[in-house]
Amino acid sequence: MRSKRGLSRKKLKPWLGVSLALALSSGLVWGEMVPSAWADSSPAVQTGTPGPSSPSVSSAGPGSSSPTTPTPAPPVVADATAPAATATPAPPPTPTPLPDLLIPSANIHFKGFIDTYAQYNPTDASYSNFRAYDFGANSFNLNMAQLKFWRPDDDGIGFVLRTDFGPGAMASGQNFTPGFYGVRGTTSGNTGTMPWSMFWVEEAYINLWIPDTNKELEMDAGQFQTLANFEVIQPTGNWMASLGYTFFLGAYTHTGVRFHYAPNGSNNIYFGVNNGWNTSFQNDQGSDFQDFELNYTGNPVSWLNLNFTGLFGPQIRNTYPGGVAFASISNTGAIIGNPDTSVPTWRNYGAFVVEVGPLKHFWLVTDDSYGWQAQGAENNGATSPNAPATWYSSENFIRYDISDTLDVVARYEVYYDLNGFMTGTGLPTAINDETVDLQWNFMPNVMSRIEYRHDNANQPLFNSNLGNVTGSNNVGNHGSPIFSMDTFELELTYMF
Repeated sequence: MRSKRGLSRKKLKPWLGVSLALALSSGLVWGEMVPSAWADSSPAVQTGTPGPSSPSVSSAGPGSSSPTTPTPAPPVVADATAPAATATPAPPPTPTPLPDLLIPSANIHFKGFIDTYAQYNPTDASYSNFRAYDFGANSFNLNMAQLKFWRPDDDGIGFVLRTDFGPGAMASGQNFTPGFYGVRGTTSGNTGTMPWSMFWVEEAYINLWIPDTNKELEMDAGQFQTLANFEVIQPTGNWMASLGYTFFLGAYTHTGVRFHYAPNGSNNIYFGVNNGWNTSFQNDQGSDFQDFELNYTGNPVSWLNLNFTGLFGPQIRNTYPGGVAFASISNTGAIIGNPDTSVPTWRNYGAFVVEVGPLKHFWLVTDDSYGWQAQGAENNGATSPNAPATWYSSENFIRYDISDTLDVVARYEVYYDLNGFMTGTGLPTAINDETVDLQWNFMPNVMSRIEYRHDNANQPLFNSNLGNVTGSNNVGNHGSPIFSMDTFELELTYMF
């Protein structure tokens, strides 16, 4: 079985429908909101043609005579005074999803989705700050379209190829600064290191079983989604239309080698050596690696799922996840670039997710994370980073499944960036969001959501371009920076 990260958490057999790992890339399997043919789960599943089970019926048909002549029953005289019984018509069968097997001879599977949304932001901003994929304010928007191809490694070797198209692909691949500002610290519209593109290879890796391990040990090699945290890139793997800060300001993908050991059906251990966070290349100076990855995914009881991820190693210390180089401000207010922006120093990051449910249609999730970056902060008036930077967050969900096609979810999140390292402010920054979503899957392959979200912070982060806009004459949002933001959003996703 594969993971919520698009086949990165594999063989999680007890997680089919309840696990955090599968839930997040598997695409809305909780509460049977979407048939499994559209759930983004393991390449080892859905290899046949799915179809609804139906009771077997005699070939002679109901009410027909048996091949052998039975003893005739005595005639029945109808009661003329009683109304004739009206047969209740059987409900129409649920439409059978099409199989995802694309090339049967090669056991290659295929699926995808198109995700659209409309957002209203009363602050009259041209885009909503600190949003990963739903940054288009006061407009109708395409987030992304995704195509996924994979071959299960049932016979020893397989692959996964996941490609994204649209603004969401651009946001992922270019590593934008928070709120979709400029790229790589530029203000002229030139990216400097990466071209503008609405196409991104989100995942591309080979997965294979290690010989003579009784299929308990396997390896992935290439680029794959992170194992950390609860939310994922695919909207079909999330509970809400918008994503929290814990996801947005964290790891998205890794490029490297990852091993998976599954001693039994309830415990899974992962170990990887990667190039770091959100980068396909080794872009540091003086380090042979950038990241060790450790993960435990477990299902000790049917209603409890656990996921712990640790990322350790020398990372680019003075580059925010959005790609803007660390810069200090002198006593005169001038921005001073740091000449050591490509020199790695040690970074530690851990995320622990606990998922409880279902308990009488309720689900509870908490995702707590902590990060530490050496020489990521400036202390005592220094003009270059000389002290560690720390940040931590807590993202909490409660979900109630009203029916098989309708559910409501609430999220409360706090994010503390004690040195302004992850948010890019350079100042102690605290943010929180309160969000409520109603999801209705009114067709088997269509997902719809309506969402209200309120964000507030101790720094004026919203309705502000922070000086990093795309194009020197494009001021992005308008008006003075503000401390809070409200958004209303409608999302519609078609899965195939």
